[in-house]
Amino acid sequence: MKARHIFLTGSLCLMTSLLAACGGGSSTASNPVVTPQVAGLSLRGTAATGKAIADSAVNYKCRTGTGATRTAADGSFEINLPAGSALPCILETSNPANGKKLHALAVNTGVINLTPLTEMLSTRLMRTDMAAFFTNPDLDAVTKTFTSANVTAAQTEIRNVLSGLLDTSTLSDFYSTPLKAATSANPASGDAQDKILDTLNLALAANLYDPLLTMLAKTNPPASLPVFGRAGCLIQLADKQFISCSGPNLWENAPRIDITPGALIMTPGSKRVFAALLNYSPFVDYMRDPVTWQVVEADGGAINNFGEYTAPSKPGTYHVKAGREDYPLLSVTALVVVDNSTPDFVPTLSVDRHVVNVMPGATINLQASINYPPNINYIRQPVTWSVIEADGGSINLSGSYVAPTKIGTYHVKVQRDDFPSIYLIVDILVNYPPD
Repeated sequence: MKARHIFLTGSLCLMTSLLAACGGGSSTASNPVVTPQVAGLSLRGTAATGKAIADSAVNYKCRTGTGATRTAADGSFEINLPAGSALPCILETSNPANGKKLHALAVNTGVINLTPLTEMLSTRLMRTDMAAFFTNPDLDAVTKTFTSANVTAAQTEIRNVLSGLLDTSTLSDFYSTPLKAATSANPASGDAQDKILDTLNLALAANLYDPLLTMLAKTNPPASLPVFGRAGCLIQLADKQFISCSGPNLWENAPRIDITPGALIMTPGSKRVFAALLNYSPFVDYMRDPVTWQVVEADGGAINNFGEYTAPSKPGTYHVKAGREDYPLLSVTALVVVDNSTPDFVPTLSVDRHVVNVMPGATINLQASINYPPNINYIRQPVTWSVIEADGGSINLSGSYVAPTKIGTYHVKVQRDDFPSIYLIVDILVNYPPD
């Protein structure tokens, strides 16, 4: 009963190995190695948002030593610190295209990039607005906070937040993985990391970027962070144990609840209907879905028995909770960002089943649900179905799947045509039923 999200050919996973320490060095210790005061300290990297940030100032403030340099046409920059300088440093540049500032923290010499991912990572590490932090940086706090364990945890949390939109698992280190950015003169020249940044820009359409940074700064504990672009989901196993729907060893008959959308942005006073998807025990019928709805915050708006939510008039971050009446310990929460300046649309995609059991050669119909941009009409539902494995059966445009004759586990992909970065994988279990 798991839904996995992939980007390009990589499968969604969370990073389980320690990051290389930023700047090109590596450390498995609990504290970073801070370069002492020596002559010739150098930092180099690339500033990009999927396209190189060319001819932009890169300002830096170090424990001793401040200054600025400029990016080249390909976004690359180099900082040669004067003799007597000491790390750590905080770097800042601005994207001329939209005025957004990007930051990075350096505790070692070597490669240090400036991208939306470094901004997210810095924000999560320091739990503050990085533009304000750069104005008056507390570099002692950077030294204390910037440990291998903390960087690994923060980066893993960001991967999970973005996992409903794209897969960053191929990028081992947000800070110091060498980056080749596409340029205006050569828009196809970007490397794999640059393409991740391209997809991130698309996935964060509808101005999710700033609210996401705010939540990375203020949301604690990590389990409370939203997963954008994916329905919320929780499964109850035996002995009152709970796991997310992306966890391993899921069973079709385990009690489950999904909420969709799992995260969205709304304008004050606007309305949106949330949907809860439940599974039921065999031979059990309900006259209505056994779901209770509530808004977690007292001033967070209102929701009725049918899941219709009315946003409050005050901008802020709120939560809608759906609980199962038949399994009172089982509930799932969706995040709502109420913002005056953002459009009331975040693209979502969900499926009726995350795991499907089917007999060899049999046909089964799969269904996908999406939301639609305002004032846009489609002739057909803009989703495309495909089978991942060459021998995994076939599926048509309407989601009618024909299983192969060979027993095994296969995978069907459903992807939004209008937002190609958003797609899901359904597990297909082909086997004969037990005797």
